[in-house]
Amino acid sequence: MMQTRQPPTSGARRGQRLSARIVATLEQEIRDGLYPRGSQFPTEAKLMARFGSSRAVIRETIAELRRANLVVTQQGSGTYIATALPERPVFSMTADAVDQQELRYIYQMRREVEAGAAALAAIHATPQEQSDIARALDRLAISLKQGDPGDKHDLALHQAIANATGNHYFSDFIDFCYNRMSTAISTARHNSARDATLENIAQVEHHNIVDSILNREPEEARAAMRLHLTNAMRRLGLQPPIG
Repeated sequence: MMQTRQPPTSGARRGQRLSARIVATLEQEIRDGLYPRGSQFPTEAKLMARFGSSRAVIRETIAELRRANLVVTQQGSGTYIATALPERPVFSMTADAVDQQELRYIYQMRREVEAGAAALAAIHATPQEQSDIARALDRLAISLKQGDPGDKHDLALHQAIANATGNHYFSDFIDFCYNRMSTAISTARHNSARDATLENIAQVEHHNIVDSILNREPEEARAAMRLHLTNAMRRLGLQPPIG
């Protein structure tokens, strides 16, 4: 039986919301220059005292800042401000700090955006971009045959499609989704991997998307991507099952 990701407990959600607030405060201070680039970041103990938070919340905060490339951790030495700060992302959300309802909303947005991206890729993809998409699909298929859930290859395929739109905002959006919802996306793929039938269905969905793009059939590509992400929502328990 397919297992779905359970909503976080109320305690976990409180910790996630608190971590998100602390991340926002510290990111603003880092970008405002309160902490010089390359300087040592406050210790966990100092941050716990400042924000009145648990060690778990502070560790999640630091992990989020690290994922955003704002700080780096040196084993045995501590955490330091990055010497070069990344630009502010076009999209922003604390990693996986969403409950089941919010995740459903985000996946609904992802479904509509990526369906459009697939249609645009069918229209605008260059021969090289078509080759990149086909190669990404092949690598995903190989990883699945080797028993790998294929998370990174799934990302590569969706990113290759976004890159072929000719509009970099689609690529930015894909990065946002995968970087900030990595746990949920991984859960969907692992749910599929536990069931050979689901895994085969997901891969057939990928083939249908790619075939439509390579055949330059934008509306077919749009429909195929929309169906794929609707089914991904079901694999995550975000959409009622059919029947």
